Amino acid sequence: MSPHEIPFVRLLLPFLAGIASGAAVDVPLRGGWVALALGALGLVVWSVRKQSYRFRWAYGAGLAGWLFLAGYCSVVQRDERRLPHHFSRICPTATAWVGVVCDVPDKGAKLKVPLRIRAAREETGGWKPCEGYLLLFLDHTSRADSVRYGDRLWVSARALPVEPPKNPDAFDYRRYLHYRNIHYQAFVRDGEFGLIDRGHGNPLWHMAYSWRERLLTILRDYFPTRDEYAVASALLLGYKEDLSEELRTTYTQTGSMHALAVSGTHVGLVYAALYFLIRRIPWRQRYKRWGDALLLLLGIWSFALVTGATPSVLRASLMFTLFLIGKALHRHASTWNILGATAFLLLLYNPYYLFDLGFQLSFVAVAGIIGLYPLFNRYSPDLPKWLRGPWDVLLIGVAAQLGTLPLSLYYFHQFPVYFWLAGWVVVLGGAVYLWGAGALVVLHLLLPPLAEGVGWGLYYVLLGMNTLMRSIQHLPGSVVQGVWISSWAAACLYISIAYGAASLWHHRPRWAMVALAALLCVAVDRLIRQVGQLYQERLVVYAAGRHWLVDFFSGPNAYSWSDDISERRERMIAEAHRWSSGVVHPPVRVDARFDRPFRSANLWVQPPFVQFSNSLLAVVDSPLLPANADRPPVAVEALILHNNPRVTVEECLRHFQPKVVVIGASNREWRTQRWRAECERLQLSVHDVRQQGAWLFDAKP
Repeated sequence: MSPHEIPFVRLLLPFLAGIASGAAVDVPLRGGWVALALGALGLVVWSVRKQSYRFRWAYGAGLAGWLFLAGYCSVVQRDERRLPHHFSRICPTATAWVGVVCDVPDKGAKLKVPLRIRAAREETGGWKPCEGYLLLFLDHTSRADSVRYGDRLWVSARALPVEPPKNPDAFDYRRYLHYRNIHYQAFVRDGEFGLIDRGHGNPLWHMAYSWRERLLTILRDYFPTRDEYAVASALLLGYKEDLSEELRTTYTQTGSMHALAVSGTHVGLVYAALYFLIRRIPWRQRYKRWGDALLLLLGIWSFALVTGATPSVLRASLMFTLFLIGKALHRHASTWNILGATAFLLLLYNPYYLFDLGFQLSFVAVAGIIGLYPLFNRYSPDLPKWLRGPWDVLLIGVAAQLGTLPLSLYYFHQFPVYFWLAGWVVVLGGAVYLWGAGALVVLHLLLPPLAEGVGWGLYYVLLGMNTLMRSIQHLPGSVVQGVWISSWAAACLYISIAYGAASLWHHRPRWAMVALAALLCVAVDRLIRQVGQLYQERLVVYAAGRHWLVDFFSGPNAYSWSDDISERRERMIAEAHRWSSGVVHPPVRVDARFDRPFRSANLWVQPPFVQFSNSLLAVVDSPLLPANADRPPVAVEALILHNNPRVTVEECLRHFQPKVVVIGASNREWRTQRWRAECERLQLSVHDVRQQGAWLFDAKP
């Protein structure tokens, strides 16, 4: 791969660095756009004037610096809160809004509706035009469920900033929304919103979403069971609202969740089907090249719009666009350069795409296929022709999995061992279904009786695919969970994969040494982390809403004290922090009662006292008995108030002498405020879990 063949890759690198730096620093540069304009003018003048060859590096350095600055300014200015007419500037205390639904509502425990604000009104004053995004949380009612893209709504609610995660190592929903330019949310009850009129928004998206609703209606007729319909709609349209939690877990633990999120594989299958049909059109020779290209592009981009134009679909569609245009112009370009140009154009359109997980996984998967599949193919044995197809599917799957491996470990902390086996199932089954679903839609419109037979066959294809995926999930050792690596360890893994592959391709032993050194850095990082975890003695009181959830970490082991919290909710709250603390096995359950305390090597729990290592704590969840005047208060590290006990802090101080008062999230708001006021008056340190997040305490060794 010559550097002259990949100009867009070389342009992309400083642009990526600028975007990453801008997101990390997030400080606008005064005169940044002026500097960009002057820099562009200087580069143009430099390029048209003849310069000495020995100063060629100066132009490259100047261009790289200009791209870095462009990336920095683009991502910093992308934040909608810096707009002069943002509602946080115009109406900071607004309680009434008018806006347009700017995306398809997301169904969940609550209906999430993204609203593009057009006007706002404060309690005193009239309507003021403004802009910005507001995420509405609505209860599921007949009126809420009828909200569609393009509806103009009135809303009566107060906008609140999106809160950071309350528990350590939990999913950062505020960061997730930030990179979608949403920073405020509102919880709206039934009766506090209403429809003004419909039909606003982009007509192209209106048409695309209308097509998707019609296709979903067709799929419901031919796939009567929930799981098969959910997979059918996810494979064809990227619609995952109806996937059950059990089915999501199955596809995630087999490394096949990408199959249910429309991606480059689906676009490739659509391209193959369209190409098979279009090449049979009897064009005149002079129109064939551009006629084929235009029809293929029309089909690919229609599919991209109907599936929601996610970053992975945009990447694949744009790559095919560049490939087809180059083919029509009789130009052959490096696949690496097409990949770099695609990333550059998408990030130029929206620099926040860089932080989208689908965007990242899509590009590293394609990079893995481009870089590793030819290497695997070179060292593959000679196989019969009938085995070559399945063998290629395996090699491509392994290459893509290696490309995504560091990111998968960093984000998901697990590795599906049988991904290669599941890959055969989802690729072959998905191809049969996707091509068959296209025929099903056509036959449904033209020959409904024949469509019944096709639908029956596709239903059993998906039923068999789901059954096979569940069987793979339950194979011994199907998934390795709890793998926790840092961001720089993920970068070292990519360096190791890249240099290892390059050393095999070019037979360079020195590059193999670089790959081994990068792996050694990952091993040292993991060793240092594990040594620290061997001596940890830490207590965590989680923010679990109305529930009680406390973990005691003692070395690589953990004890968990909880109430009737569901297993799914406990996993969402505490599993990531347990993995980051080196705890892979399920924690030991603490069943503490007054008549039978819980005892272990360094933990003793008998309410109201908890002895953890050499630290004593008090947990109060019910009214206290009268204090014995002859006994002084017991010195404790912390007083933890839980389950809304009818006590005052002064009453507790007759029994305990704490260094800090911890108010759990399960207490009522009014009682929490009263306790905080008492602590402030008594000059006691206080930690409110509801407001400040989980309380972490390192016990005395």
